[in-house]
Amino acid sequence: MYPFNHKKGQTIKTDADGVSADRAFLAHYPIVNAAAADTDGIHAAVTLGAAAQEIITGISNPAVPRNATITGNVSGITGTVTVTGLNHSGEEITEDIASSGSSTVSGAKAFKTITQVDLPARTHVPAYQTETIEVTHGCSTSGDITVAVTSTALGDDSPASVTVALTTAEDTVTEVAAAVVAELNANETISAKFTASNASGIITLTANDYAANDETLAIAFTVASTGVTVGSTTNGTAGVAEDKISVGYGNSFGIPYLLEADEQVILKLFNKSADTGTVTPDADEIEKNVIALNGTPDGTKDIDLYIVV
Repeated sequence: MYPFNHKKGQTIKTDADGVSADRAFLAHYPIVNAAAADTDGIHAAVTLGAAAQEIITGISNPAVPRNATITGNVSGITGTVTVTGLNHSGEEITEDIASSGSSTVSGAKAFKTITQVDLPARTHVPAYQTETIEVTHGCSTSGDITVAVTSTALGDDSPASVTVALTTAEDTVTEVAAAVVAELNANETISAKFTASNASGIITLTANDYAANDETLAIAFTVASTGVTVGSTTNGTAGVAEDKISVGYGNSFGIPYLLEADEQVILKLFNKSADTGTVTPDADEIEKNVIALNGTPDGTKDIDLYIVV
């Protein structure tokens, strides 16, 4: 049978003569195996650029209408993300969600389908971190020196060291620096994270990737009796990570009724137990009718809503 329309003005008799009342219906709206919230379930993290971006590919949709979320990767990210899609009724809707650093920010509307995500321009200009050290005297006695690089980027391999064999032929600061740079770049552990260069005896270590500034980054020499001397390890350009934002979905699920009041949802069950989730009603816009669960969906538990309509 075609679904019964509860809005056709049916009335029922009361116990008072000549008085009738609107007929109400109890609707059971189930959401089977409600999926867990996912911070990149709609779109994986996108690197923000100098200009705003319009994303229309690589978008996934939730199994049932639910709210969108945005999550940044570093603190300080600002700007507004605009999500465009369709509501429970197939009507186009949009929602602006303000970024808040690395926090996950939840939207309030239930999207059945997401068709476009507009991302803001980046807040931070990314930068590769550098560290320098100057060779101030060349080799006067042949021998080995050791150069160690300390950095959190190297993980358990920090500090990573290389041995540089020098001879008196490398008696200038530029030649010593060139020999050190060659060994640093030949070391698989160090070169995976950094690239070394030499300019007139000044050795610069440059991070291969944009990342937050590493306060532990340092270069240290053990020169033995070679006559080589160096200055102090010196911070150069501070590292700045790229801004990224992912789009996902949260724990607010769409309700397919225009509700005048939250009390119309008279029973909220999650995994067959009462849930204290918050119902937001809206009599005009279907996408604003949602329940924010108190329980945590994990893809195996059902939601059952009993609604007076």
